[in-house]
Amino acid sequence: MARKNVWQIFNEETPGITAAWETMSQAINIDGCLDEKTVILLRIAVYSAIRDPIALRHFVGVGLKAGISKKEIKSAAMMATGIAVTYGEMVMPIIQEVEESL
Repeated sequence: MARKNVWQIFNEETPGITAAWETMSQAINIDGCLDEKTVILLRIAVYSAIRDPIALRHFVGVGLKAGISKKEIKSAAMMATGIAVTYGEMVMPIIQEVEESL
């Protein structure tokens, strides 16, 4: 049996909160003006900048499954290096780990 990821567990334990987050997340993309690929890449850049490895693993996986290239994902993640190079270097092993797990 496959291990559940943190989002699956959180969703099972707090379905109302996850539903509210998903609704808010859709509303943030005002009138759907950003395409799905752009939204995923922005999330990867943001979560790289704030150094959130759990969200990074999730959205790197979402991006790869959506057909976004590893090169595009790495480019988005490296946007965080404007803050500090260690932010960008944290994400490279995560990208590799997620890619190998798919």
